Amino acid sequence: MQKIFAGLLFSIGFIFLTVTVSSLAIKNPTPKDRSAAAGGIMLGVPALAAGAWIVWKEKKKQDDLLEVRQRQLEFNFLTTLQANNGNITPIDFAIANQLSLEESKQYLDKKATELNANFEVTEDGGVSYKFYLS
Repeated sequence: MQKIFAGLLFSIGFIFLTVTVSSLAIKNPTPKDRSAAAGGIMLGVPALAAGAWIVWKEKKKQDDLLEVRQRQLEFNFLTTLQANNGNITPIDFAIANQLSLEESKQYLDKKATELNANFEVTEDGGVSYKFYLS
């Protein structure tokens, strides 16, 4: 709904500013043309600004949610490592954090690189990560 409202405000603002430009683009604007231009500015600029504010607010909200999610993943990662003496599998991490298996593997690969973990291949062919706790 917010996106639709922002798009509507952008459209309204664009229309009014187009009227402003077209009113002032003629060679000898009349007082009526100048009045139309002033009205276009008074209505167009606030509409564009409101649309931009809505888009910015939505973007900030998404960024904040992403940051919270990253903190949750980090906390769950560290808690799982501590509970399992540094051992973790992609499937266990995926289930605990409601991630796809691919997302879990990518996250654990990144953490393994950052923290110099080892990879162990289990008997059934799966991968287990060994992080050294200090």
